[in-house]
Amino acid sequence: MSAIAKLVVPAVPTSEKPDEVLIHVRFAPSAEVLTIDATPDHLKPRDWFAHLYAGAVQHYQTLAGGRGFFRIPRARFEALVAECAK
Repeated sequence: MSAIAKLVVPAVPTSEKPDEVLIHVRFAPSAEVLTIDATPDHLKPRDWFAHLYAGAVQHYQTLAGGRGFFRIPRARFEALVAECAK
């Protein structure tokens, strides 16, 4: 006898923007920022990290292996991006 799983459609429509923005960061052993998501074109990765860290430190989480991420509420993230554009 085999069982067939039913497909469950999510209750939340997927077209809505999530309430939080996740920004993943990867560091070199020297603590230099190797990669960081959503970096504006005019900034270096370390400058983008410093800007996010200064404006949203409470939303940063350090992970093992030279990684970390920001889980920033969308409104705060959009404000940080706007500040950066000035």
